[in-house]
Amino acid sequence: MPQSPLKKRTAKKTPQPTSVNADPRYCGLKDAVKRGWYNLATGELFAGFRVTRDDVVLDAGCGEGNAVLFCARQGAHVVFADVDERKVAALIEKASRTSARKVEGFVSDCLPLPLPDAYATRILATEMLEHTANPAAILAELVRVGKSGAKYLITVPDARSERLQEPVAHPVYFSPPNHIQIFDRERFTALVENAGLAVERCETWGFYWTVFMSLYWLVRRSDKMNGAVLDQIAPPYHPVLQSWADTWAQVMELPGAEILMESFDRFLPKTQAIIASKP
Repeated sequence: MPQSPLKKRTAKKTPQPTSVNADPRYCGLKDAVKRGWYNLATGELFAGFRVTRDDVVLDAGCGEGNAVLFCARQGAHVVFADVDERKVAALIEKASRTSARKVEGFVSDCLPLPLPDAYATRILATEMLEHTANPAAILAELVRVGKSGAKYLITVPDARSERLQEPVAHPVYFSPPNHIQIFDRERFTALVENAGLAVERCETWGFYWTVFMSLYWLVRRSDKMNGAVLDQIAPPYHPVLQSWADTWAQVMELPGAEILMESFDRFLPKTQAIIASKP
């Protein structure tokens, strides 16, 4: 006897997702792009923070230099500083191969910066103030080198993410040269405003990284670690970390994912960002 239409429908199996073997760091980059970072079409490094060829962009604490390279590809004059001589040298070489109209790199802790007053039109301090003993002094120096009307993009880890990691994090994470400052929203905003900047917009993002780092400590906490933690997040990745990256990569492809991502990023973000301007 032929099966009834009802039986035919219930007999079908739901397709099961397969592992995509997503690179965890690339997955985080894709997440960032979906949340408004690195928009090549509009020239916005972050939503509301546009960079053009006419800009002089300073990145204090540039690290590997993803932000610098984005700005360099817009044709801007890029200036950057970091305490890691190797990273500065590598970034000078990379940025020099772009369409940047000028490239300047310095080995410096930014106290002071080897730059004259009112030098830059766009100033970046992304994920660096939490590493410093005197973030107010750093900001004062960044304000000094900004032109009147300059735009600032400043980010620090969100206190909620930091507090979540505290019970499981390796001791090195909350020790120099890593995170020695924790900023809640009130402290972060006051720091920027007290430096003389006008806050224009506040955002949070990075739920993916909050979960990733919390799991990272579970699988690495007993390991011997020293130096910058970010430099130690590299393959091969523990299966738990790979599984999380695979899951999130697939979540990002689901219809309506952006709405859920925005909600996650609002309630348990890894990073808080402020766009501000110099009067």
